[in-house]
Amino acid sequence: MKQLLSRLSVASAVAVGSSALAQDAVQWRVEDGGNGHWYADDNRPGFDAFVTRQDQYVAIGGHLATVTSAAEHVFVRSVAFPTGQILTGDTWPALGAFKPAGKSAFQWVTGEPTVYWPYTLQIQIELPQYLMMWGSGPTAGLVWTGNGNSTLQRAIIEWSADCNADGVVDYGQIRAGELEDTNANNIPDCCEAGTACGCSADISGNGTVDAVDLAAVLNSWGNAPTGKANADVNRDGIVDAIDLAEVLGAWGACP
Repeated sequence: MKQLLSRLSVASAVAVGSSALAQDAVQWRVEDGGNGHWYADDNRPGFDAFVTRQDQYVAIGGHLATVTSAAEHVFVRSVAFPTGQILTGDTWPALGAFKPAGKSAFQWVTGEPTVYWPYTLQIQIELPQYLMMWGSGPTAGLVWTGNGNSTLQRAIIEWSADCNADGVVDYGQIRAGELEDTNANNIPDCCEAGTACGCSADISGNGTVDAVDLAAVLNSWGNAPTGKANADVNRDGIVDAIDLAEVLGAWGACP
């Protein structure tokens, strides 16, 4: 499982392109030999710094795409170049690898090893660089190249997080309506709240809805819960009788 490694962005970055990305994302399905992750091509009219774009993607539950096998490279290439478009240098899509100034090697934003690496061009050690899928026409995306510019226009985003460790990528479960995401940031509410997914009334996260959870609701009663904010079981901004009913109705071991 890919672990996210990034600085968090300001809240305003969350909304940038998130709805369009969600509509266009495609899954590399496990039954097709894939990893179950979701990918999307984010091509914007303006430019962003590499770190800014990565932060924005983390804020919507993803990260700049990392490619760690030839099979994944083929799939990501199909996302980036579905018709073999001829592209200019500005619109070659960036991947989630960077090389700090003074270093000779790239590294993935997730910290994964660079065991698969079709990078063929010389690296300028003195310059920071990020990685792009390079080329045009039928060969587009077959090789990667470093770009020393400080900004990028186009990038591939990947959703790989599995915060509840059930073996299924959270993003897909949210799309399927299996996990709630009331703030539409592609991160399950249960994971943000620190509660058991599929058992929102388990406020303490101990696997059972019991007196501890009941006490949490009663102690947080009102409009502005503090400390026990998770007691807002239905996430409507107030701890009230609805949350109390949720706890009482789910009493016992979580399914």
